[in-house]
Amino acid sequence: MSKAIICTGGGAPSLLPFGLIEDGDYIVAADSGYDTARALGLSVDLCVGDFDSTLFPSEIQSKAHERSLRDKDESDTELAIKKVLSKGFQQYLLIGGGGFRMDHLFATFALFDLYGPPEAWYTGYEAVHLVRGYQRFEGLKAGQHVSLFPASFSKDVSVTAKQLQWPLENYRLSMGTLSLSNRTTDTFLDVFAKQGGMLFVSFPVADKPR
Repeated sequence: MSKAIICTGGGAPSLLPFGLIEDGDYIVAADSGYDTARALGLSVDLCVGDFDSTLFPSEIQSKAHERSLRDKDESDTELAIKKVLSKGFQQYLLIGGGGFRMDHLFATFALFDLYGPPEAWYTGYEAVHLVRGYQRFEGLKAGQHVSLFPASFSKDVSVTAKQLQWPLENYRLSMGTLSLSNRTTDTFLDVFAKQGGMLFVSFPVADKPR
């Protein structure tokens, strides 16, 4: 089944997990997210935004695009999320948007309360995975850093994850009680969110900007 992928600017990864992008995926670039997609070799289906940040405005003009006003209430990333939802996609992946502007980072995270969080978020700093109820992460190494935090600013979640240096047992995870820079103790990690709750599990990546 095809999926929606949103590329946005700032703090993007230099590469993506093998097999992440598949034929038929619908890729939307939010302004300088086009630069992100271009650097990753992705073919964009639609560009949205005011295009005041991209380095390639002339290229965008030759592709399917929807230009917005520069002075607007929504961020370019919000426009992209609204677009993929209007196309009937109920889930999306987010690429980029992980750095450089703290105000943009907060604004992007706030969108998850309005439209739902991404199934995964890939930045130049981390690979962030959404857990709905339960998920097992495999292929890990003991001692690997991992952080757990809510999937929105407003919703806390009760979490159990035992294969950790500081194990969590029905732990109330909120923006004030993150499990920050925990460490794995096995080659797998089982993460349970009570009553179908959602949270992010974040693994740092090696290509983070310095």
